[in-house]
Amino acid sequence: MMDESRTVACARPKEPAVRASGGIDAANSLLLEVLRSAASHRDLQSLLRELVTLLQRAAPFDRLAVMLHDPTRDVMRLHILAAVHPIVPTVIELSPAETPSGVAWQTQQPVMVPSVDRETRFPDIIEFLRAEGMKSFCAFPLTSPLRRLGALGFSSREEDAFRFADVEFLQQLTNQVALAVDNTLHHEAAQQAQQELAWERDQLRLLLEINNALVSNLEPRALFSAIASCLRRVVSHDYMTIAVHDPERDTFNLWALEFAGKGLIKEGMNTPVEPSPAGVAFAAGKPKRFARADLARMPGNFARLLLEEGIQALCCLPLAVRDRLSGR
Repeated sequence: MMDESRTVACARPKEPAVRASGGIDAANSLLLEVLRSAASHRDLQSLLRELVTLLQRAAPFDRLAVMLHDPTRDVMRLHILAAVHPIVPTVIELSPAETPSGVAWQTQQPVMVPSVDRETRFPDIIEFLRAEGMKSFCAFPLTSPLRRLGALGFSSREEDAFRFADVEFLQQLTNQVALAVDNTLHHEAAQQAQQELAWERDQLRLLLEINNALVSNLEPRALFSAIASCLRRVVSHDYMTIAVHDPERDTFNLWALEFAGKGLIKEGMNTPVEPSPAGVAFAAGKPKRFARADLARMPGNFARLLLEEGIQALCCLPLAVRDRLSGR
């Protein structure tokens, strides 16, 4: 099981559904509406919300699910779930052979489950569908001209709900949905790549600014203020300090402090290594994060001072020079 799936819900049309099998004109009209909807939505949530209403005219169902294949791990993952009625977010991740959607993806053929109660395959999915009150299910391969994406699944609270469905037409509709899904995934991947490049650029810029500060500031206190200013543009924070370890006394000296607090924590004050947040990171030799609850549970005076100063979360990073720890 992996990341949390997304869910959307909308109301079932009050008027009786108009099935695409009612005529060629009705089928073409519905296909055109699906095409327009696919072209007008950039995100899958809004697309699925609209499709729940549109596709009711082609088949009776209560839930619509997009299951995508993860090629790196060879699993089918529930990417998004839409329903006529509100639903609880669900996480599903199974091997292709364990799901109707996976079999549809593998064989490129629709998979019908007319009765959830009588179905002997797919025990994990059947248990989930039964728990949700679903009585029948069908899955259609979700394939774009470029790749096999996964499957589009329809589930219903009625047994054998898809016995009169036009399977060929539902596959045509699914093919159009596949185009929209593929376009959206490419768009999301491009956005993620842009964000990663921007993050790398910001990191390099930060390193350059800190390097310039090291060269231009010979006075230690001014150097610390310059570094704190650089970091604040990348990592939002209110409190920053350097605690240098005194091995003879086994204490930390707050060598520099950037914090507009109440004055309870001051530059130059000495604090015991244990117990303290800095002491935990110093002993572990790696970064440590502390939530407010962690600080409240920590014995000792320094954690209490942090809370009284209004600190709600803290991240401590050990300072090392040539693998020798000097503080945090």
